[in-house]
Amino acid sequence: MKLLIVEDNLKINDLLTQFARQDGHHVTQTVDAEMALRHLKTTRFDVIMTDLMLPDMQGEELITHIRKVSDIYIMVVSAKIDIHERIDVFSFGADDYITKPFSVEEVMAKLKNLEKRIETHKPLIHTYNDGRLKIHPLEREVKVDNELIELTLHEYNILWQLISNRFRTFSRDQLLSTCFTESEAFDRIIDVYVKNIRKKLKDDAINPKYIKTVYGLGYQFIGEYDDEL
Repeated sequence: MKLLIVEDNLKINDLLTQFARQDGHHVTQTVDAEMALRHLKTTRFDVIMTDLMLPDMQGEELITHIRKVSDIYIMVVSAKIDIHERIDVFSFGADDYITKPFSVEEVMAKLKNLEKRIETHKPLIHTYNDGRLKIHPLEREVKVDNELIELTLHEYNILWQLISNRFRTFSRDQLLSTCFTESEAFDRIIDVYVKNIRKKLKDDAINPKYIKTVYGLGYQFIGEYDDEL
């Protein structure tokens, strides 16, 4: 498995890394949340192991950021032992909680069991059509042919709604209700936004690679998902 370890105590970080690599896991080491988020923008991981007391951001906040865009397995390793704090961590979206001091053998056993049953998670990078289209949802960035394109707030929301539900057709009213908050918005404005999105994605309405018009019904995303980056 690919692991991301977020731990500012270098001895603990190195210990977990050493044992995980001995068990055949691929490990990326980080010491703060900002560095972790940078790695998550560019690499797909199976498991994140994180402390809660980090130098630049509390682990709970890091978990919240990740959970907005991914259901990747999050294992917390922390010295916080208060039951209410642990409950809060699970409410933020953590999947497991290990209390310091811990048995490294127990942690490795958990990873081994997890490896057998881990499910495919939502990646933090979405790539389509042999990498021609890349979405970085944590940063709300969209790249076409590796060039960053500028989308307005509503353009991005519409595109992300379609991408998150690939091959599902959304009517104009459905896109309005999920992507807009303005009461004055009207259904035909969706056509304008989709036209602008297509232009920026270098997509063709007649022979679409990404956004297909389902006549009489609405729009759907048809990009071909890349299994690997």
